Amino acid sequence: MPPLHPMLTNILALANPAEWQKSLRLAQEGLAGWKKRRFRRVYLVGHGSSLYDSMVGAAIIEHIAGVDARAWPAFAFAAYAEERLLDARTLVVGISMTGTTRSACAALERARAQGAATLAITACGDSAIARVAEQVVLTGGEDDVPLVKTKSYVQALIPLYWLAVQLNGAAAIRQYWQGQIQRAAENAASFLNQQRTEIEALAQQFAPQAPMVFVLGSGPNWGTAEEASLKIIEMAKMPSECQELEDYFHGRLREVEPTMPFFFLVPQGRASQRLLDFLTVCARIPVPSVVLTDVVTPAIRQLARYVIQLPGGLDEYATPLLYAIPMHLFSYHLAVLRGHDPEALRYGIDAPNVSYAGAA
Repeated sequence: MPPLHPMLTNILALANPAEWQKSLRLAQEGLAGWKKRRFRRVYLVGHGSSLYDSMVGAAIIEHIAGVDARAWPAFAFAAYAEERLLDARTLVVGISMTGTTRSACAALERARAQGAATLAITACGDSAIARVAEQVVLTGGEDDVPLVKTKSYVQALIPLYWLAVQLNGAAAIRQYWQGQIQRAAENAASFLNQQRTEIEALAQQFAPQAPMVFVLGSGPNWGTAEEASLKIIEMAKMPSECQELEDYFHGRLREVEPTMPFFFLVPQGRASQRLLDFLTVCARIPVPSVVLTDVVTPAIRQLARYVIQLPGGLDEYATPLLYAIPMHLFSYHLAVLRGHDPEALRYGIDAPNVSYAGAA
């Protein structure tokens, strides 16, 4: 039997509870002194998958800790964040899987110079971002070596949940969310061990003719949808676009063609009813619709062309830990079916590290 592709190996590694336990332990150790630290606001910065971790993290921190939180692209924060908002009651969290993202380092340096607290979340302790931050939390994703990150994306979410728990400070909250992380680990194992063929079948369905893929989510899974769309682009080398679920209604349907599938990342929760409205529109166009959810109602079954029922029992705000995984797997299979190496650069250019050599 030929060895598994490194990308697939990384995705499937999340079926191992030890991966989750390691990330949770590192988060607990790294944030042990952060119980009930008081901040007026939290900014989370990154790029690519790290930015989408930041989007999820902002939703989590607001929900669990009740602290105003916002995700920024790191370059924009470093260049444009208002200095008068960066003070001792501001926390800036920089996320970089490799620890080498220059704009994330610059964002933390700027925040720290203005007196803000800084926290780096990274897989690499001996890295540039670790050296510029006041505090470092390791994710346990140091073995996620390919340029296209999958496993480490999920592992970077765990410290964000634990940061929110620590900022809340209540023992009952700590116990509840530790249980939710453990349930997410169990659900990931269940999905990867029992439902992988459902995702591969979807890739086989869309690889031959879909010109692009839309991915929609809302609330805590808006960032998850952004991550899913990015992975389709990175791995399968095909166009993909993410929008917030409701926002897509406002003008974007004009770009839709009947061969363009819509993926909806909508667990049972506050967006469930609006999902049905969107599925009704999809059925009328018609365009293929794929729903990933934990509770499949008769209406979803009737309206959606494809349904992936993911393991349940998760708080809606815990579902980002699970819902990225099937989309990583879909992107991998889509890439292979389209004849692409899922970890290869398309043009051989490591764009973030290219510098202009001429005069300004």
